[in-house]
Amino acid sequence: MSEIIEDETAKKRAILKEVLDAVLAGKGMSLSRHFAPGAVFTSRSNASLIDAPWFARMEGEYRFSGEEEAKSFLDELLRRANYISYELRGSIIEQDEAASRCDWTKRDERDGSLVTGTTMWWFTFTSDCRIRSIESIGSIHSVVPALDRRV
Repeated sequence: MSEIIEDETAKKRAILKEVLDAVLAGKGMSLSRHFAPGAVFTSRSNASLIDAPWFARMEGEYRFSGEEEAKSFLDELLRRANYISYELRGSIIEQDEAASRCDWTKRDERDGSLVTGTTMWWFTFTSDCRIRSIESIGSIHSVVPALDRRV
């Protein structure tokens, strides 16, 4: 019995890493196969505190009625991912839930500022190891203005 649990935990860990690596690196791959019908993706952040509309544009709650909706949403999310760097800081998996933390740096496409932050990710899985929901909460730590090279 413990082998089955260990195998399921390893599978969930691999799915979590694959999804986060793809979302943060912006590398397209077929992630929609990991989502159960009716899966929910929720994203929030404190970006509005510094008026960073590039970050907030994918905020909200998105429910996927099927694989095609999941694919469409994830393709757009991957297209918009332009992190300069990111580091997964660990993950915890217990039964059908998982959590992970990621530190990242991103360039603001409007003015070239460097933005650093952390995002916490929470996953819930179905009994067949597909993603039932993902919730992310991002926190911006600092904004370093781009140098004005016209001076």
